[in-house]
Amino acid sequence: MFRHLSAVVVFVLGLYTLSVAAQTLDESLVEKPVATQEEIDAVLLIPAQQNGISFIGGGVGVVERKALEQWAKGYSLRIEMAAKSGSYLGDMRVRVFNAAGALVLDTLSDGPLLYVMLPEGHYKLDVSGLHPGEYATQSKTVKVLDGKQVRAFFAWP
Repeated sequence: MFRHLSAVVVFVLGLYTLSVAAQTLDESLVEKPVATQEEIDAVLLIPAQQNGISFIGGGVGVVERKALEQWAKGYSLRIEMAAKSGSYLGDMRVRVFNAAGALVLDTLSDGPLLYVMLPEGHYKLDVSGLHPGEYATQSKTVKVLDGKQVRAFFAWP
């Protein structure tokens, strides 16, 4: 009798272990809805420069998005890129032109958020996919004011 009881206990423990392992695997695939400050502080953010303009992109995942939002509060322009379905888009081409029509920034975003430090003025933004026919170019004009962050949101069908 004890032999059968031992087999049942081992079987139940085995099922429990598999259940815990399956839950662990499933949870690792789900994006966390919140990020701890410790996780946010651990993200390494390195801005780039082009034509004297500082910019930084990313925002893949909750932790990186929160880190960018905290770190780039002082940037004058925030560009967001998404599909109308709500999915964020990364790897987009972003071009910024000044009021005279000169190209001042031409870069690829590392994620759905791109922060740019522009001086006060009027700018035209062109954002598109990297490949022909993928996410057609959309344009917007923005007015950047000292001490304020302007937001430009782009959405594709």
